[in-house]
Amino acid sequence: MITRERINRERQIKVVIEHLENELRPWIFLEYRHVSFIFGKENTIYTNIPHRYHSILNKYGYVYAESIVDIINDGIIKPNETVILDPWADKELTIQDLDHIKYVVIGGILGDYPPRKRTPKLLSSKLLEVEKRNIGKGQYSIDGAAYYVFYLYRNRSMNGYKYVDGVVINTDNGYIKLPFRYPVVNGNPLLAPGLVEFLTKGRLPKEILEEIELTY
Repeated sequence: MITRERINRERQIKVVIEHLENELRPWIFLEYRHVSFIFGKENTIYTNIPHRYHSILNKYGYVYAESIVDIINDGIIKPNETVILDPWADKELTIQDLDHIKYVVIGGILGDYPPRKRTPKLLSSKLLEVEKRNIGKGQYSIDGAAYYVFYLYRNRSMNGYKYVDGVVINTDNGYIKLPFRYPVVNGNPLLAPGLVEFLTKGRLPKEILEEIELTY
């Protein structure tokens, strides 16, 4: 049962991934999993998740069938405790924003290029009382957006932050271009663990498959 007490177990900032796809496809699962590694399982919340996927995602955070829209409208989370990351928001996210809220909501959408403005349609427009913020002009992956928030929260500013627009992955049959903005960490674009193998070989790494099996 969802309760305010369960969600608010810790006072640290938490990231909420509002699932906005019909399925939990491997690519989006890898990004969701990576968010958990970035923020920690205890600070990661997945909402609007069909019940058939709960056993998989429970390993990586708190999982709810309810939408964040319903959770806020029911008073479990207050609008003034929350900010939605929306690429089309007028204002950019600041550390002052993070100092005054508890939850950052990210739309769980596999990006289109060019983007189709699905975040305003599927999420922001349904929570008019909640503040919206952008994280620059680039289109981030879900886990890339989470890392941006984590970096800002940890470092109190974006000084020293680096990113790259577009990543090329070489394969035996040519190359795959990911036209999104990725944080650069230790000199390399930050991609979800297992994503390169999935894109080049069409399967999840063995260790991740074994990890998922342990959740059943």
